[in-house]
Amino acid sequence: DCSAQLCSGHAELHPRSRATYKHKVDKLSGDAAHLATREPIALCPIHPAHDLRSFCTECNTLLCRQCEATHPAEHNQQLLSIGDASARAKAAVNKMLGTGTEDGESQLDVAFEEVVQAIQSLHTQTEEVSAEVKEYFDGLVAGLRKRETQVLDDLDQLRTKNILPLEARRSRFGALISASSNAKRCV
Repeated sequence: DCSAQLCSGHAELHPRSRATYKHKVDKLSGDAAHLATREPIALCPIHPAHDLRSFCTECNTLLCRQCEATHPAEHNQQLLSIGDASARAKAAVNKMLGTGTEDGESQLDVAFEEVVQAIQSLHTQTEEVSAEVKEYFDGLVAGLRKRETQVLDDLDQLRTKNILPLEARRSRFGALISASSNAKRCV
């Protein structure tokens, strides 16, 4: 119905689209079969019946024929074919990965080294903070143990100061009670 030549993946999806659900998909045969093995063409998300065919470098957007018609005229100098845009992007990635900076290191290697240094710095800072926290809590525990010893000593002093006189009074009181019991028996 639309005469589009589709790869097997898109041929399977073609009847499922709202715009093309009534289309009949025929399998290609003979010389035309090799055409279906090319890269699938992306469809415009705004105009699903149209293939994306250009890229605006100004607004970083893929465009179909309909999008191009409504795209700002001042951006027309910035339009590239999908192939040219893809080649530029590939060259930029290759430049970052391969050709590198003046000293021969790639930008990716430099970025990776910066990440490694940042991780090492964080590790060092973590160890320093951990040591400070341990030192603080060790001091806190030592202070608490010292205070515990002082409190126990104070309790012992209070016990000695208060209990011994009480025990002496109890002994005297017990002796008085015993003496008074003995005196009643004698009478």
